[in-house]
Amino acid sequence: MRELRPGDGPLLAHATWGNVNWSGPRFTLEEVKATPELAHYFTPWPADLEFGMVAETPALASVVGVAWARLFDANEPGYGFVDDHTPEVSIWVAPDHRGHGLGTELMVQVIEQARTRHFPAISLSVEKGNPARRLYERLGFAPAQGNTDPGTLILHL
Repeated sequence: MRELRPGDGPLLAHATWGNVNWSGPRFTLEEVKATPELAHYFTPWPADLEFGMVAETPALASVVGVAWARLFDANEPGYGFVDDHTPEVSIWVAPDHRGHGLGTELMVQVIEQARTRHFPAISLSVEKGNPARRLYERLGFAPAQGNTDPGTLILHL
């Protein structure tokens, strides 16, 4: 595990592509990059507005998972947007590494990073039917109240 670095934009683009295709092929990587509502999950941001963790396998020299959080604002909200002070988390785990606790480990690390940065909460968005929702609920995420998307979950820290 290592912390997210400023040069990890291509990794986050790949992870976002994997996330939107969780249920099967729906978008190409080029479509994800060309869609502003998706591209803002991986375009360069100031370091103080983004944090996360990357899981790598040294033997294979490849990334097998990443979880990251970004602060969005009401003018350009993410799908799991709650407010300007609540970072939205995204997570991706390579299909052949799912079901072994890696997603949990990544999320626990990002939750700790958010606590260290003194955020009162973090949020995320999960589509109906996505089995990852069980992980989020096990970690304490619950449906966000107010004027949010039905798939928006929040974890109060």
